[in-house]
Amino acid sequence: MRDTRGTGDRTTNAPPWWDVGFDAHGDAEDERQGDRVADAAREAGVRHLVVLAHTAHHEPGLTERVDARCRTLFAEVGGTEGVGLLGVRWPSMCFARPDDGQEERPTGTGLTDTDLAGLRRVFPEGEDTLARLLGLLDERPPGNGPLDDVGIALRRLVEQPLDTPVHAYGTDLGADVLPQTDPAMLIDSPTQVCEGFAEALDAARQETDRVEERSPERFEEAQSGSGAPDVSKHGTLTESGTAGPRSADDPTERLSRPESLAPSERPLRDPRAEGPSDRVWDGARQLLCQVASYAMRRHAGLVGERGLAPLLRRLGEGLPDTRIHLVGHGAGARLVAYAARGLGPDERVASLCLFQAALSHFAFAEHLPQLSGGGALAGLHQRVAGPVVCCYSHHDLELGLFFPLACRRIGDGALLSGAGRTWGALGYDGIQGMDGSPALTLADALAEGALPSSGYVGVDASELIREGGPPRGAHYDVFHQDLVRLIRAAGGLA
Repeated sequence: MRDTRGTGDRTTNAPPWWDVGFDAHGDAEDERQGDRVADAAREAGVRHLVVLAHTAHHEPGLTERVDARCRTLFAEVGGTEGVGLLGVRWPSMCFARPDDGQEERPTGTGLTDTDLAGLRRVFPEGEDTLARLLGLLDERPPGNGPLDDVGIALRRLVEQPLDTPVHAYGTDLGADVLPQTDPAMLIDSPTQVCEGFAEALDAARQETDRVEERSPERFEEAQSGSGAPDVSKHGTLTESGTAGPRSADDPTERLSRPESLAPSERPLRDPRAEGPSDRVWDGARQLLCQVASYAMRRHAGLVGERGLAPLLRRLGEGLPDTRIHLVGHGAGARLVAYAARGLGPDERVASLCLFQAALSHFAFAEHLPQLSGGGALAGLHQRVAGPVVCCYSHHDLELGLFFPLACRRIGDGALLSGAGRTWGALGYDGIQGMDGSPALTLADALAEGALPSSGYVGVDASELIREGGPPRGAHYDVFHQDLVRLIRAAGGLA
């Protein structure tokens, strides 16, 4: 357990910070870390313990810089008396890193040395396979055969025995909805998939150039009976019966096509066919990024439910007078959400704030359009005494564009467009399929008394979370004082 309280904290009003760690199996790095945090928080007079999870775990220096930025934001907003921060370290990384003030030259693969170190962290048992894969991405040999080898290497990196618990966290749909299978990007033709991601990269570049041109969102209540529209203006027939906020348009027409990824123009084995272009190899690199993100999302659910949840239980026992608040970003939001799911029926955290969450926008729904059953996190509000706040932005291309492409399963490509798409991301277009779940702008949400005392609430932060280049867009544009104010309002930290 790292304790970063120092003499300088009193002059900067920065709250004390501790952190805990878990491995990819959800096992604690230190079996007594929960007891030690409880003892330290009790000694510091902490009344509100804010648990933070993110993915900037490339290397220790970067992690500490990102943690320091979070801590500084709390200090700048003020009112930190009685507040403590607890960081969650787990095997994760982020390719489009937050600005840490340092420049790194990409290697031949287009990845930096820090990125490569992060991949080794995410795939600790795949060193040899990862080395072969990176060699192919660096050399870009001619012919379609090497792309087949890329696909094989990626499948080997993520494959796990069928009885491994991590398979239960591959989707955000309830176990009675769909089998927990690998996504189509690991099964379809590697050439086709790489071409599709190359096209998605082109779309990401175009989308970041037209941020100011996009139309604002709209909100629709679920409608039924004779007054219901046959087809919504933006989306599919399914959308007209689904409550929730709507993005005015998809980031790319790619998401409205029946097939999710572009078919190869030439037969894969045609000896006269030209080898893959540099553009397609760029798509292969993006495929690696998405496979790594899939592996992290899968482990985030496991670490949250099997690692962090028991620690929260221990903290609750050791700090009975302290309110515990969960805050997560990206895959870290997924981690804390599953941690809340792992609590017992009589256990509660005080509040839950999810920023740009890498979760299905149907994760909380009791019933899914055109499917029987609900989301994997249905009923999660019962584990939270206060509100479940879901902050989203339509400028997040990591979630708006790549998430649905990377999460699609075989057979559901037709559901990639509109609010009815199964794999739409919570951090891109907010909570879907939940009647009575309010959707507020960030400005409205920060007004006194605007947030509900409990239940789900979506917060559109597109006006604030909007900066970032391709391919991730604004996914990491979350270092803002107003987002800390939102955390304070949700948790009653005033």
